[in-house]
Amino acid sequence: MKQRYTAGGIISLIGALVGIVGVFAAFLLAYQPMMNAKLAAGRPDEALIIQYAIPFLSDVGIASGVVWAVAAYGFFRERAWAWTVATTANVMTLLAGFFSMIPAVIEGLFPAFIVVFGPGLVTYFLLTTYVRRVDGRIVAVSLFSGMAYVTAFMNGVAATDKIILYSDPFMIALQRLNWLAALGWGVFTVGLLNRKAWVKPVGLGAGLMGLVAGVPLAVASTIEEGRLSLFSPAPLLALLLLAVLLAPAGSRMVIRWLDGGSTADGAAA
Repeated sequence: MKQRYTAGGIISLIGALVGIVGVFAAFLLAYQPMMNAKLAAGRPDEALIIQYAIPFLSDVGIASGVVWAVAAYGFFRERAWAWTVATTANVMTLLAGFFSMIPAVIEGLFPAFIVVFGPGLVTYFLLTTYVRRVDGRIVAVSLFSGMAYVTAFMNGVAATDKIILYSDPFMIALQRLNWLAALGWGVFTVGLLNRKAWVKPVGLGAGLMGLVAGVPLAVASTIEEGRLSLFSPAPLLALLLLAVLLAPAGSRMVIRWLDGGSTADGAAA
């Protein structure tokens, strides 16, 4: 597939700067204020989540910057693997940036990690519409799988909070399965953009795991709270993506893409 190597290199350098410098700066600005706000609100359980989750995501974000830098080298040397490395870095950046904004928004603080998530979203569209012109329908599917990836991760974190509060065996049984589903959707997103032959079974597995891990949480929480639970988006997205992968029209679209058809390739720079 034709691609604009120079543009890819420049975009990857921006991604490296955002991942290394942006994540580090956002962490220093946001970590302690989020901790303090949760403690002041009488939620030591959520402060404990922040204590471990935000440093972990900061590690993911900074590591994504390093991966972006490797992608930049590959693009400037016109290596075929640069695109795969760049899309991997982008998927890592989006997780680190999006989830890390949520505690700040809930407490009315400035979401410092917007300086990571915002550019990450822009680079995603630039990679898939300019550096290498991916079929628009595949971009749409990858966006939904990216959302499933983030929301499944969030379900695992939310279940962890319930475990801290109540030591609920129900939550303990499902917590890690949501993270496994998140991992599956992350791999699926990168594999889909890179036309890997194994991507459909990975997507089917991630979707089924998303339902197994997410539906019980969503149903139990909805009944308990009397309203649609925040555990619901992950399994709903999993159901939507399974429908796309299994429906005849969606299956044909994905197969054509993986086989090299239905593309909107642009000329190389």
